[in-house]
Amino acid sequence: MKAIRFHEFGSSEVLRHEDVDRPVPGTGQVLVRVAATSFNPVDDHIRAGVLAAMIPITLPYVPGIDLAGTVAETGAEVTGLEVGDRVVAMLPLDSAGGAAEYALVPAASLAPAPRTTELVDAAAL
Repeated sequence: MKAIRFHEFGSSEVLRHEDVDRPVPGTGQVLVRVAATSFNPVDDHIRAGVLAAMIPITLPYVPGIDLAGTVAETGAEVTGLEVGDRVVAMLPLDSAGGAAEYALVPAASLAPAPRTTELVDAAAL
């Protein structure tokens, strides 16, 4: 799959479009096919390293803590979500984000996407 990642802190120049392995959901996780992500000041601060002391991340890192998409697969112990469900999420700040074709999301971080809003727009919620 394709993902935007950075391997070091810095300006937007550190972002790379790369081929990476598609993640596999573990217990309590959901694999979401990302329709869109949105970038907020916190995403910029994480990439720049401004928040490195407060929010330790593992490099390389996929930015985009807000996302919208559809459930592609569920891990063990995930209930109430089915493949194809439209969802939105705000990811934990230290987890890989939504600037990828697929993202792993804790099931507790997901909410149903509004039916009257395009997923591309719902990522900004």
